[in-house]
Amino acid sequence: MQRNSLNLALLLAVSTMGTAWAAETAAVSAAEPEMAAGASGAGLTQVQGETVVVTASRMAQPLLDVDASMAVVSAEQARTMGVDNVPEMLREEPGVTLMSDGTPGVKRVALRGENPSRTLLMVDGQRIDDQKNKSGAPLLINPYFIERIEVVKGPSSVLYGSDALGGIVNVITKQAAEVPFEFEAGLNFNSAYRSFTEYANASGTLDRFKYALGAFNTNAGDMRLSDNERLDNTSYDATGFNGDLSYDLTDQLTVGYSGEYFDTNAETSTTVDDPTYGNFSGDIPKWQRQKHKLYAHAYDLTDYLAAVDVSLYYQKNTKDFNSIPQAGLDVAVYNEQESIGGNLQMEWSLGERFYLITGYDGRQESLDSSSSVGIAMGPVFNAQFDIDDDNYKQQSHALYALLSTYLTDELTLNTGIRYNYIKTKAGSTTLTGSLMGEPLVRSFDYDDVSQVKTLGSVGLVYRPWDHGAFRLNWSQGFRVPNIQELYLLTSTGTLQTGNPDLKPEESDNFELGFRWEDPQGGLMADASLFYTKSDNYIETARNGQFYTYHNIAQAHSYGFEAALSYLTQWSVEPYLNITLMERKYETQAGSSTNTGTPKFFGNSGVKYYGRYFDLDGFANFATATKNDNLDGWSYFGPQEYGGYVTLNLRISTRFGSNDQFTVYGSVENILDKNYQTNEIIHEPGRFFTVGISGKF
Repeated sequence: MQRNSLNLALLLAVSTMGTAWAAETAAVSAAEPEMAAGASGAGLTQVQGETVVVTASRMAQPLLDVDASMAVVSAEQARTMGVDNVPEMLREEPGVTLMSDGTPGVKRVALRGENPSRTLLMVDGQRIDDQKNKSGAPLLINPYFIERIEVVKGPSSVLYGSDALGGIVNVITKQAAEVPFEFEAGLNFNSAYRSFTEYANASGTLDRFKYALGAFNTNAGDMRLSDNERLDNTSYDATGFNGDLSYDLTDQLTVGYSGEYFDTNAETSTTVDDPTYGNFSGDIPKWQRQKHKLYAHAYDLTDYLAAVDVSLYYQKNTKDFNSIPQAGLDVAVYNEQESIGGNLQMEWSLGERFYLITGYDGRQESLDSSSSVGIAMGPVFNAQFDIDDDNYKQQSHALYALLSTYLTDELTLNTGIRYNYIKTKAGSTTLTGSLMGEPLVRSFDYDDVSQVKTLGSVGLVYRPWDHGAFRLNWSQGFRVPNIQELYLLTSTGTLQTGNPDLKPEESDNFELGFRWEDPQGGLMADASLFYTKSDNYIETARNGQFYTYHNIAQAHSYGFEAALSYLTQWSVEPYLNITLMERKYETQAGSSTNTGTPKFFGNSGVKYYGRYFDLDGFANFATATKNDNLDGWSYFGPQEYGGYVTLNLRISTRFGSNDQFTVYGSVENILDKNYQTNEIIHEPGRFFTVGISGKF
């Protein structure tokens, strides 16, 4: 691909786009006025030394008061990692693994061993969906317009609905600076892809008007494996624009507009040692996501009504894919999905002991798709056909409530319930072409499908100390079948047909945890034991010459996660992040604990915080992994790859009259380890990153 860098001046002249979930939720009720004062600013929001998060309970609250297992990555942490996509920023968090379908720059996030399609992705509290994608929805978002990333591990569907079986990744975008004008910009180079990235953000507050604008551009070449081997057909470009405009109509009412635009084009390849799929490659000339949102936030309305949030949005995802013909197979796909939705949430302060959140979520997603498939197996078998899918829709309506009961000053009980009604409206599918020289014409007509699901959750938080808390919770998750699984005829190596009789996937999670957060004392700790039982998993099974989706699988997962660090008086901080888990998968084909997730993985290292520079030396590690591929049809049989340990070093320094400049760099996979973490593609060999950013 040709390098076509954006001029930083053009980066500022972006359309007014972005999101505002964090801004909406930061001004909380009169019952918790101290949180509103700390709700804006760079990095993690801090109130009296406590990290404030919003995802776990749909309102701003100290992390120590959350009854779920959470990880938080700040903007500064993410920036100095030198990566150009959000999933890579989460790689080192406990319970998180990354998956790839061979598309560079677009990895998926898996939580606690679940398939990425069972991780709910959100930007500022609103979901990103993909109704035709077996790999799970991608996080197509500007990675440099981020305030922080919040990860909730374990089923979390009571507050956020479908797909949150493994958990939630919520990207909270950049908030407006409190000064009239603040500007930041940066350049980054990553040798793994020979990639260059430029980004710029501008934000500020002018009396009652707030704004935040940003843009980035990445140009990347082919990936480098170990021994500096270049993997052909893995280059990509990405561009994004973000921003937010809001106005305080009164001291208690804010209205605004936000939007996002992200566009990437990429080449795809694999490192699979397979005579057919190992040669697979393709081209994605267009993968685009855009979103527009109107929102309003009001608070301190009455003695009982603490806050009201309203938002309406429109979102459009477009993907164009063409395989490079090989081994007698040629595939082209074009998908277009439009979503409209909204949320109404009210927060009620019911005396000193009760705080209630109630809300409504609604959305409709429309899908149109066209595919062309050519198969040529010599004179024995050949086929050419086109598939057109038109006017498929999925509607979702939900009512939810979460009641926090303060039993004592130290003990809080959280109880939640959600009612979901989902209706999927069948469109029309037409198949035309030829099979062995004979014309082939067929139309598919289906009935609409309606599904109802009610969920619950119960959590206890016991906080006997200012800096420490125990948590105990039970929560439910579910995932409604998407349009592809219910209706569509698709080809991913073989033909797969939908099944309108599918039931939603569902899960129950039980968790016991402890969290200690004391920045002044130096100790930070978070540990949890969890057990999750999942049922009605949707997988494919052979049906004649085709494969069809069925509810044929269940899983039992249990494990231990821990994140520990201690900052000494010498500014040296040793740390350890580990996950130990077992996952048993059961289908009609049998059962296995070899599900593609390492039994033990994590990272450990030592950080040094100096006056002139910070240093981080660490190792990433995982045990050997095997996948018996019980989850339906696969390109491969059982896969096995070895464990690994990679050594890494990062350094950053600040300079300028107000430390407004930061220079950072890293050497990753120092020993040039040849390894892989999933069955599609290997990880890069030794590479380095270097970057500079400035804030004025």
